[in-house]
Formats: sequence, C-alpha cells, structure tokens
Amino acid sequence: MRPTHGIREELAGRAIEQRTPRRTYLSDSQENGRFPIPAVRIAGTDDLIAVMRGSGLHGVVASQIERARSGFEVDAEGKPTLESFAELLSVLDESDREAVRQSEEKTRATMRFWDLLIRTGMLHVDRTRSLAWPGPAALAITGSDADAALDAWQTFLIAMLDHWSLSERQDVEEIGLCTNLLVFLYTQDDLVMHEHLSPTPDPKARECVRVHVGLLTHAGLVEQDDVGVWISPLGTLVCRAMLEEASGLTIPAVGSYAGADATTLLEALSSYRVDHISDEVRAWLSERSVEAGAAEIRNALRGVDPIARRAGFDLLAGTMDEAFGKVGRRVLLELVEDDELGALAFNFLTAKEKEQASVPDTAANAWALVDLAAVRLQAGTPAAEMIERLGYVDQDPEKMAKLISLFGDVDHPWNVRVLEAMVAHHPQPEVAEAARLALHRLVPTAGSSLP
Repeated sequence: MRPTHGIREELAGRAIEQRTPRRTYLSDSQENGRFPIPAVRIAGTDDLIAVMRGSGLHGVVASQIERARSGFEVDAEGKPTLESFAELLSVLDESDREAVRQSEEKTRATMRFWDLLIRTGMLHVDRTRSLAWPGPAALAITGSDADAALDAWQTFLIAMLDHWSLSERQDVEEIGLCTNLLVFLYTQDDLVMHEHLSPTPDPKARECVRVHVGLLTHAGLVEQDDVGVWISPLGTLVCRAMLEEASGLTIPAVGSYAGADATTLLEALSSYRVDHISDEVRAWLSERSVEAGAAEIRNALRGVDPIARRAGFDLLAGTMDEAFGKVGRRVLLELVEDDELGALAFNFLTAKEKEQASVPDTAANAWALVDLAAVRLQAGTPAAEMIERLGYVDQDPEKMAKLISLFGDVDHPWNVRVLEAMVAHHPQPEVAEAARLALHRLVPTAGSSLP
C-alpha cells in the first residue's frame, strides 16, 4: 500500500477489510481473506450537498469566492496584497481559530490556506491584471450541477486534510493525525466517546486530538455532541476516496452491483453487512424483472462459492428480503428436481410446499451435506468446530462412517476440503478412516499422506 495522505497502513487495511460493526452474511470469523471488499453505504447527492453547504469550512470558502468576484488584489508573485490579506485573515480569524494556536502562526496559516485555494482551483490568479478571480472549482461548487459541486468539494477537502495532517507546522506526534482520526471513525462507523479518541491520557495529546476533531467538525466530515464523535455522510464519502487512492483498490458502494451478473452479485453478498443486503438486491432488481433476476440466480447457483450459493437460496426463499416473492418460491420448487441442488432447495420449502415436492435422493442429500460443511469452512469456522456444530460428533460411529463415505461419491467442488477436515479433526477413528477412504477414492494420492 502506498503511504498516501499520511494514512497508517494497518489502519487503512482495517478500514477497507473489516469496517465495524460488520455482521456480515454468514461469516463466523474475520480471519478468512477470500471475501470481496465490503460495500459502503454512500448517502444521496442531495444529502451530501446539504452537509457540504452546512459546514463552517464551506462558509469560509464561499465567502472568499464571493469576495473574489470583484477581484482580489495580488502582487507580482500572485500573493495577496496587504489589503486582500487583511480581508482573508479576518475571515479565518473568525472561522478557523482552532487551527491557529499561536498569533505568530496566523500569517503562515493564512498563506497556506491561500495557496490551497489556488492549488485546488477555488481561486485563479490573473497575473496580467494582478487580480485573483473565482477558479473552475469555485464555479463548480456554486453552480447548478450537484455532482460537479460535490466532486470539486471532495477534491478540496482531501487537499485540506493533507494540509491539516502533513503541514510543516505540525509537531511529530501530529503528523497524519487529522486524516487518521477520520479513518478511525470511518472504521468504527458508530459513535466513539471523546475519551476513547486519544490513545494516551497525556493532556497535550488529548488537546491535540480535540483540536483536530474540531477541524474535522468544521469541515463537515464528522459530527459530535457532549458524549462522542461520529463520521458524517460527507466524511464517509471523502474517506472512501482517500482509501481507494492510498490502496489502489476499489471500495464498492451499496447499489454498485446493480448492473452486475448474478454470480458477481452473490459473491459480493458474502461480505455484505446484513442491513445492506436488501438495498443491494433491490438495486440489482431495478435493472431487470423479478422473473429474469430469479432465473439468473438459479443459473448461477451451481458455479458460485458455498456462501454465495446460500445467499442465492436465501434470496429466492425470501429469508433476507422478499423482493422475489412468489417467483422465488416457484423457482425453489423447480430446483427440488435438480440432481445436485435438490436437497438444498427442499430445506427451504414450507411444510405445505414439501407436500407438493418430490423427496431428494441420497446423492442430492449427500451433496447438500457437503455444501453445508463447506459453508462453515468458507466462513472461517475451525474444522473441529464445524464437525461439532453440524452434529457429526458423538453419533453411532458405524452409521456416521457410512454417511461420510457418501461424500466421496458426489461431484462437489469442496468435497476434498471437507473430507480432509474430517480426516484431520474427527475425534472418532472409524469416521476419520471412512473419510480417508472416501478422500482416497477422489484423489488417490491425497488420502495416503493424511493421518
């Protein structure tokens, strides 16, 4: 990962991969790294614009833009004249006093802010006329195109965060603090009590954190009350953009899979927070009819990973969301006739529906049992715990050995991994031996190397 924006690498990793609270679909552990990057809920443009325009920092910038409409006088180097500087300073003195801790820093802080306005295109220096005018970014944030305004403001905020985090005036312990506070709050995705923000009880460190939280609040990136601090919708948008730039990864937003195929959707749901699944599924269905969507999911079920397959069945059954309704239930009944998926589908039927369906055969039941074990393993459950949870322990060893032996006769992409887990971790020797023989039938060289 590239050291961008002063973001600590380990904090960026947690923010991207383990954003909390993260009760993801069927995941028992955070150790498994096979899941896609979790999606982030991004507020609508209108809501983000409201946060932007309601922030103190936006008020400061807007006042400079308005003042520049009649021209800021600048010198030959493009710096504000004494008169222009006094106007700029008076605004900052009122709105940004937390950032200026000593009076002698006021000039440097103001000039850095001026340079930032120029660099981000909020102001444009016309040296031929010795005037500064509103720049292209200023025209964007004051124009009628909300997306352009938000994009320009996001660019400015990231530059502002770099200024607050990486400025030469910072003490060593302050380098990166402002940005990393924002990333930390993004990771928590919940209120964090004020006393938990500072890593040490040192009064200087606590004051430093307080100042930077004030800056983030001033920018509309976080919100706070007497109890604690939490990231704002605008802060989530900006932090996601910085993390993408720092990591080179794409962090999906809820709804970003609307145009994806069913396989991609189901695999993505493996990493989704439970409360985000419904929105993603309904966005996906907005691009196709319910009938077409159900057919796509049915066709994808056999080729996806176990957790993704479980997600597909849950969607059709209406377990997580009723978007598929009667169409999903009808597809489940049809799937009962499938040689491999039949028993899985049968388990999702109601008692009345089971009366209408044929009972799956032994091979389909064995395929379903392998799949249930595979779901546990993919979710990160330790093998010994998986065996116990599925009820394979303390059973009649002869009957259990016959059942496990069936695992070697089905064409399931995970049956080798499931049998290897049984061989290595089942506490009953007869069952472990049956698993070893079944594994040997599948992969003649595999079973011989296992205990």
